Amino acid sequence: MEVKVEGGDEFANASYEKLCNLICRDIGVKGNIDRLQMFCNAAEHIFILSVKIGRVGSPVKVRDVTQREGKKLRITNEKYAPELLALLWDKYGKGEEEGVEEGVEEGVEEGVEEGVEEGDGERGGERVRQISRLEVGFELKEEEVAELMELVVSDPRDDLTFKILDGIDRILPEGARVRHPVSTAHGVTILASENPIKEEWRATAEKIAQEMEGVNENV
Repeated sequence: MEVKVEGGDEFANASYEKLCNLICRDIGVKGNIDRLQMFCNAAEHIFILSVKIGRVGSPVKVRDVTQREGKKLRITNEKYAPELLALLWDKYGKGEEEGVEEGVEEGVEEGVEEGVEEGDGERGGERVRQISRLEVGFELKEEEVAELMELVVSDPRDDLTFKILDGIDRILPEGARVRHPVSTAHGVTILASENPIKEEWRATAEKIAQEMEGVNENV
């Protein structure tokens, strides 16, 4: 991760550079950031922090963590079971479970009625039910199943962006509560100040964001 701080005096720039490195290390994002650039204008209490995100893992889809068995899905990666079930129930509704095994992971509901036959748990639009801890039954059309398999269960970029925004919040001065975010395809830029932000500074932040977007475009 390359860090560049400018706009302040030599001591201030060096201090912020060290702070940026420490915080990015502590929150575990240094390996996912190509470049971090910070601009400080103490006279006008203006701070611009721009991050260029590097390589991030691909989104995890339903097809990546399940195996289809007729009208059932067997979860092949237990780590994603809670997120997968929450996603399916939110989209297709939750039918009654069929005797979920003990030891269910946190986030997956237990305690179901005994003797529920396959298909008995359907109520109106509720077309997905949990058969066992790692099995999900469904009543969907074939084209709906194809769509289901492409649903995103987990996107590493979302989690990384959340961590980066948390890191930026730790780096920026506590009093700089007036914020103007600038989002780009591969990064995030935050303009912060203690005072109302002038249009010229918004333009500067957007220019920095676009310049950062052009850094290492081949990554």
